[in-house]
Order: sequence, then C-alpha cells, then structure tokens
Amino acid sequence: MTNSTITETIDRIQELQASPMHGIKPIAEYKIKLSLLEKDPTNPGSDPYSERYKHREKPISESYDILDTIIYPLVVSTKDDNTGRFILVDGHGRFDEAERRFKANHGPEELNCVIFPRLTDEQRIILRQLLNGAQAPFDTPLILRDLQLRAKLRNLDIKNEADLHALLVDFPENIRKHEKKLRVVAKWPEDVADRIGVDDDDQKGVVGFDKIRELDSFVNILKKRHPKSAEPYPDTKLNSQALHLYFNGKFNDGKQKSLEGIRKSVRIIKALEKDDPLVAKFLKGTMPVEDFAELAEEHKQPTDKILELCKKLNLAVIDIDVQELDTDGQRTLKIALSKTHELLSQTLKELDTVAFKATA
Repeated sequence: MTNSTITETIDRIQELQASPMHGIKPIAEYKIKLSLLEKDPTNPGSDPYSERYKHREKPISESYDILDTIIYPLVVSTKDDNTGRFILVDGHGRFDEAERRFKANHGPEELNCVIFPRLTDEQRIILRQLLNGAQAPFDTPLILRDLQLRAKLRNLDIKNEADLHALLVDFPENIRKHEKKLRVVAKWPEDVADRIGVDDDDQKGVVGFDKIRELDSFVNILKKRHPKSAEPYPDTKLNSQALHLYFNGKFNDGKQKSLEGIRKSVRIIKALEKDDPLVAKFLKGTMPVEDFAELAEEHKQPTDKILELCKKLNLAVIDIDVQELDTDGQRTLKIALSKTHELLSQTLKELDTVAFKATA
C-alpha cells in the first residue's frame, strides 16, 4: 500500500468518524411493550408504497409461523419526554407483524429492543441507513427521500457542490453511490421527492424514479432546442408542467407505456425545427403524444422526408438478392433503378450548379 493510499484511507476514516452518530452506543437491551413504541413518520421503512415493504411482509410472517417468535430485536431510541415511550428506528416489518398478531390475540405484547439514547432526526436517518446497509436495501426513492430530509434538517442545498459533499461524506459507499440520482432530483421542485416511488400510482400522485429520469431528459431537450416554448415556465415550473403532462396521461394514449411515450416525445422534439410552435402546443397539454407525433410528421422539412426515403431505399436495395429474381423481376428492377439513377443524377447536377453559383 502506497503512502498516498494510506493517507486517503486515513482521510476517509476521519470523514466517517465525523458523523453525528460516531461513538453513540446503545444504552440497554430489554423487552418493551408494543404500545410504548412509536413509528418515526419520516422513516421510509414505514412507507406503504415501498416495494421493500411489500416484499418483506410474507417472509416475516412465515418465519414467525415457523419459529413462533421474532428473533432479531428492534432498534429504538428514547424520547426522554417523561412518557416512557420510544421511537422505532429499525425493525418496522417485525413490529408490524408482532402488532398484527397481538391484535388478533395470538401474538406477543412486547418485543426485545436495542435501546439508543435520545437521537435527533438527523441521527436517526444516519442510523437507519447504516443498519440498512446490512439488510435488504431500501428502495432507491426512499434513500433519496431520506437524503433530502437530512439536507433540509441541516439547511443544505443539494444543488450546491459543497453542500452535496457535506450531505454524503459521512455515509457508507452504498448510500454515497446515489449522488448522481440525487443531482437529478435536485433539479425538481422540493415536493417531488415526496412523490417518487418504485411503482407508479397516478391516483396517489406517485411517480417512479425511472420516469423522473426520462422526464428530466424531456425538460433538458426543451430548454436546449425550444427555449421559446420553455420560456413561459421559468425555473422549476417547467419540471412541474412535465409532471402535469405525465399525470394527465399525455405520454400514454393506451397503446404504449408512458415511459416509451416520454422517450418518443423527446425524439420528436429533437427532430423538429428549433422553436417549432407545435412543441409549445404539446407542452400546454392540448394533445397526447400520438397526436403530437402525427402533427410533427407534417411539420417535417422536405429534406427530412427525402433523407428518410433515401435510407429506406438503401436498405431495400441492400436486401435484394438479384440471383433469386426471375427474368421479369430482374427487368423490372433494372428499369426502376435506371429511372431513379437518372433523377438522382439530375438532382446532383442541380445541387452542384447552385453550390458553384454560391461560391462564385
């Protein structure tokens, strides 16, 4: 190991040890009544829209049926408000299963808990993400939501490089790797983070992160290719309008998934002439993506259509196996290609003439 590597390792350890959770240890471990445990409303582990939440429910239930108990203790922190109550930090699935069985009169009234002293909101975020690293990982959107929450608690602006570094520096690698995704979320209105999920649910206003990533491309190409169309939507209002189109089904006409609809609209926007008024109409939500595609076809420049036809002709000619054609087929093909060749030659001569006059 080189000296530079050793120095980097030491620096990294020092960064991790600067964490607000460094050195804070559990103060006890004993059984606590379920009625004294409170869920942390900011904890993604309690999010009912989480895929992790759905996936863990059956295995936890079945393991209880086999073992007739819950083996792993919950992780809680004291409230220190003279109520004798605790905040649940880790183990929401186990808690939910125990509570369900207790209410059905065949489950435990209390569970074994590892107890930490009173923790701040930020410390609970860090602790649950550290514990999460050794378990089934949180869904990506839930990690992003936690990071956004921590940024808010520390008054950090994730659009700022220094603040983003400060936000992630004392997290382990499995959390820091979400930096690029966090940069994407940072471009969107603050409330969008609360609406990102793994699966879409238009009725509840939940949108998958994969859609956010594609909508981000949609917004970027609008700003670059059609600034006049984007002008009425300053700052993050353009992002909000993109979400409005999404939730109102403008990227999905029933024939295709909205993800492909977003990508299709991006391709159309790239192909149209700069600041084509058709883009502004689509952005206002006056038409679905299929109508947008049909109208965009009509807006194409003649040269665009010719280029497409040339490409199709090239492919068709390449696919022809002359040896397989009969005599009539060969004769017909020769006549057709000869006429096409004459027309193309004439057009090339005219182009050369125009080019010569332009440089003369």
